[in-house]
Amino acid sequence: MNSRDRILTALQHKEPERIPFDLGSTLVTGITRNAYIKLTKYLGEESEKLKLFDTVQQLATPGETILHKLKIDTRGLVPNITRKNPSVKEGEEFKSFTDEWGVTWRMPREKGLYFDVAKSPLSGDIAEEEINNFSWPNPTDKHLLQGIKEKAEKFYQDGYPVILESFCSGILEMSCRLRGYEQFYSDLAINPKLACKLMDKFLELKIQFYEMVSDEMGSYIQFIREGDDIAGQESLLISPKMYQNYVKPRHKELFKAQKRIFPQPFYTFFHSDGALYDLIPDFIEIGVDILNPVQATAKGMDVVKLKKEYGKELSFWGAGINTQRTLPRGRPEEIKKEVKRRIEILAPDGGFIFATVHNIQDDVPPENIMALWETVQELSDERGDNAKNV
Repeated sequence: MNSRDRILTALQHKEPERIPFDLGSTLVTGITRNAYIKLTKYLGEESEKLKLFDTVQQLATPGETILHKLKIDTRGLVPNITRKNPSVKEGEEFKSFTDEWGVTWRMPREKGLYFDVAKSPLSGDIAEEEINNFSWPNPTDKHLLQGIKEKAEKFYQDGYPVILESFCSGILEMSCRLRGYEQFYSDLAINPKLACKLMDKFLELKIQFYEMVSDEMGSYIQFIREGDDIAGQESLLISPKMYQNYVKPRHKELFKAQKRIFPQPFYTFFHSDGALYDLIPDFIEIGVDILNPVQATAKGMDVVKLKKEYGKELSFWGAGINTQRTLPRGRPEEIKKEVKRRIEILAPDGGFIFATVHNIQDDVPPENIMALWETVQELSDERGDNAKNV
């Protein structure tokens, strides 16, 4: 099997000969720049000129040398959106930039780790007309894919599945960014007509982007990574009813469009952190194939229960290890134990792609990353040997 066969076999709920492994292919399965630099030094590799996969989260673009050395099965691409390579202004206290949506981001100059939303262009009291008159980016601008098609074609020809990020975050998240989080959550409660109009605009723009991508390079793409963070550690950020009434119909239309627009094999990849258990039946109903990151330490997200109840309908992309505590602060033997346990639960009968629960952060020592990697390889080798002996 090549890497694409391996991933697609797992997504067909069959067991491939090795455990599929993702690192660095998306904005939610990546590694931060400082963690990546430490890892390359630990591996004795000459540090290539570092390019950022995402400036907001300070994610590195892993070099092909490292990806080959670690036997990573996935390859990902980000359209040429502002946050990939913005023009950053240096202030006395903060670094900042404004993206194509008019959202201003900033990060402390001293010891800053990420950029956060600092200013929202549609904040305050607005009328629906202001949504119509807003200066919306062009989702069919060919610049978004400049140089991307060639990379996608090469990755595909080299036997990798290709994941493309959307040209913006999810319809709920983007609405929060443009209105401000508190304001948009208030809109959902007291002015849902306005909230839905804004979400509908993002739905429209995203579908236009999908159509352009499919026309330009659809035969190379197996996934568009979509996501909306709708839960925290302990609970949903909005009620199930609010999700079902306002967000779910738009997610349904979004995923339906993906399946219509892209050639098969194509899988709907949906990311949301946190305590999502109560909404999983909704996700399945509207066509989600892949759930990421499967935050096993969040309330209700026990992987044994998830695999038993939904393992035949959903594939789990992530859940490989707790990135809040075990990966940054655990001893190598703790890491190996947890990785082994997660694989034993989630890998049987397919439907599992190994990845950490969200991005590997700066505080993760390279020794811990390699303890994780070695465990995945050992278990993959065991499974390959067992398959040969059958």
